[in-house]
Amino acid sequence: MTNPSGRSLPRAKVWRYERLITEHAFDKLRIIDCGFAEFAAALDGAQVIEEHIVSNDQLKEIVLVVEWVRPLHVVVVVDDRHQEDRIVTLYEPDPNQWTDDYRKRR
Repeated sequence: MTNPSGRSLPRAKVWRYERLITEHAFDKLRIIDCGFAEFAAALDGAQVIEEHIVSNDQLKEIVLVVEWVRPLHVVVVVDDRHQEDRIVTLYEPDPNQWTDDYRKRR
């Protein structure tokens, strides 16, 4: 599958800039009982499963993390202007809305 950026999906997540985590995403980590160090380690094996161009200098990615207790989707905004990979939110994907491998919407 190819997205508006022209890159094939799914693909390994390449972190281009410093990872920043919003307060909202940090709160979500606490709710699901996932420590920040544990989450950061799990992100290393993440895959981009969707991406959408937000503006000329921002790309929104949905990233699948499977190297944790349960699969997680992480929403990341890659912001070229501010040179940051901003983790906006994360959630446990609903099995009714995603394929069995959590990579594609039903």
